Amino acid sequence: MNKLVEGLKNYLRDALKISIEAKLWKSQNSLPIFLIDYYDFYEAFLFGTRCLLMISKEDENTAPGTIRKHLDHIQKQWNDPIIYVQLTISSYNRKRLIEQHIPFIVPGNQMYLPQLGIDLREYFKKIHNKKSDAFSPSTQTVVIYTLLSGACEKLTPSGLARKLGYTLMTITRAFHELEIAELGKFYQEGREKSWIIPDKRLLWEQAKKNLRSPIRKRIWLRAGSFKISAGLSALSHFSQISPPSIPIFAIGGKQWEQRDLFNIEELPTADEAALEVEIWNYNPELFAKNGVVDPFSLYLTLEVNGDPRVELALEEMIEKIEW
Repeated sequence: MNKLVEGLKNYLRDALKISIEAKLWKSQNSLPIFLIDYYDFYEAFLFGTRCLLMISKEDENTAPGTIRKHLDHIQKQWNDPIIYVQLTISSYNRKRLIEQHIPFIVPGNQMYLPQLGIDLREYFKKIHNKKSDAFSPSTQTVVIYTLLSGACEKLTPSGLARKLGYTLMTITRAFHELEIAELGKFYQEGREKSWIIPDKRLLWEQAKKNLRSPIRKRIWLRAGSFKISAGLSALSHFSQISPPSIPIFAIGGKQWEQRDLFNIEELPTADEAALEVEIWNYNPELFAKNGVVDPFSLYLTLEVNGDPRVELALEEMIEKIEW
């Protein structure tokens, strides 16, 4: 069976707690040759609904307009929902697929199935934030610290606990998560382990699947005093992208709990707001420089923005990092 179909079955089992049987669509040979060259076709039932899985054979993204034309062709022979399945879809194309109401699944990553009542915008975010392999905030803090530190140094739980303000037990648990993820090299030295990262760029590439946006909540304020720029305000410092009309700031959750120290008036929407504030799972001041959040945490907050200009600006920012 097509490997992408196996990945799809595993994804649906993990994300939606359902098992599906997929079998080759017997009528696919009656389709035009160009469609058979583009896709494999499988029949499956999702929540009791008969669906046709249109499995892309292409590694590169197909234009959503082209996919729409292909769907219209196939719909002449299939009256039930058709789901486009691709290994990867750029955030820009994902947005365009949604705009054209094209159901799609990216196994292990995204899904948009409006005919079945599953919407990426309200469902995927919940699934993404509950990924079983997502690092805890403290482990993510250790990774960000390591990426931003100078030379590749030997790190220990006791040393990191002092620098990051966590307990020794918390950092020990973080080391356990990192070891399970097979990131870097670990050595036992007496009663304490040490961690060494030979290549920071490799750490970033390997750890990204375990990292998530640190944003816990977004709020809008009529007024307030905050130190650290975030979001597009921060990205404008790292790239040529223009800053937003409303400045964006970040603050740690513990610091936000002391909000009575700030002159604030929280608003229900951004309509009359003078600023936007992101409340983070860890303190952005730990890694901020010149009043701007660190580039790695910033990347994680904006990677699913959906705007191709933002994607290019993020790539520009990462490319400028001196590893």
